[in-house]
Amino acid sequence: MPVLILARHAKAEPDGPTDFERSLNSKGLAQAVEAGAEIAERWSPDVAIASAARRTVQTGQAVVEAVNRAHGGTLDEPGELTLREDPSLYAGSVDDWLDAINSIPADAQCAYIVGHQPTVSEVVGHLNPEGGVPDAFRPSSIAVFDLESWDVEPGQYPAPQIRVFHGV
Repeated sequence: MPVLILARHAKAEPDGPTDFERSLNSKGLAQAVEAGAEIAERWSPDVAIASAARRTVQTGQAVVEAVNRAHGGTLDEPGELTLREDPSLYAGSVDDWLDAINSIPADAQCAYIVGHQPTVSEVVGHLNPEGGVPDAFRPSSIAVFDLESWDVEPGQYPAPQIRVFHGV
């Protein structure tokens, strides 16, 4: 049974040279490390996709590094999981997210996709309309879908498990 993890990036600095270039703040870095450790332990993605914005790449990279460490990766040999940047997820629509989900290889066991509000919570609501759009999808939140297969149609997804990482 495949697992799909949709994530909102961790807490970012309020300002940057541009919105696209905003970095995670110290709390966000701690949140990303905490999320990475739990995701690596519980689900261990074999596909990781991030919006190309700096804060989502930083969040996604923390998850990738944790997964690779959990599978014996080192600084010299970082591991097999790499982060794929998808520029369309930065200011993208639900359809852009569906394209990213549809790009997951059929043999993947777990996929992690990280992006921005409000779109990520809209995608959660689109996939599982019965549960609706989450009221609060704070920075460093994830929605975890346990699927029967990757062929589940949007609108037919089971209710996700929602988790928020606080960076403690």
